Amino acid sequence: MFPREFRTETTMNVSGYPLYRRRPGDTEFVRGREMDNRFVVPYNPYLLLKYNAHINVEVCTSLRAVKYIYKYIYKGFDCANMVLTAEQVQYNEIANYIDAWYVSAPEAMWRLLGSHMHDRSHAVMRLPVHLPNQKRVAFKDGHEGEAFEAARSRQTMLESWFQLNQSDPDAQTLLYTDIPYNYVYDRNN
Repeated sequence: MFPREFRTETTMNVSGYPLYRRRPGDTEFVRGREMDNRFVVPYNPYLLLKYNAHINVEVCTSLRAVKYIYKYIYKGFDCANMVLTAEQVQYNEIANYIDAWYVSAPEAMWRLLGSHMHDRSHAVMRLPVHLPNQKRVAFKDGHEGEAFEAARSRQTMLESWFQLNQSDPDAQTLLYTDIPYNYVYDRNN
């Protein structure tokens, strides 16, 4: 940890934490030990004056660092529920869950605001668009003819939409982008 190395400029390490510039220079004796810039803990002058306390604030630039910080600040305590008894105990999973359940501050706020704890925003479906007789075909070397015949016999989603518009009057009121909400495309049929 300390002393840190002297550095000519501030850089970021692979974890996303800054490696601050530390110039070699003057040394001071503190409590009988020789100290220089390698022993200085990063600080924020504004917070130091406002709270009259040393608060170590560092920049975290990687997602891994932010996840680590969030996890350890808000994870709560580890909980164990013990009962000492001479008789055989029937394990009650529901009671054990309720007794050992911990709600952290962010989770409590999230629940009080009525937000969902788990959610999936939307599924993304790629809708192919192509000109007539120019659909996409994937093939392996040497099997071009088979791939061509398979592509000719199979309809793409766009071609199926045109066919659906000819046969279903309800589908004629829908745009191509609305079809996945109302119909299912079967690639094999």
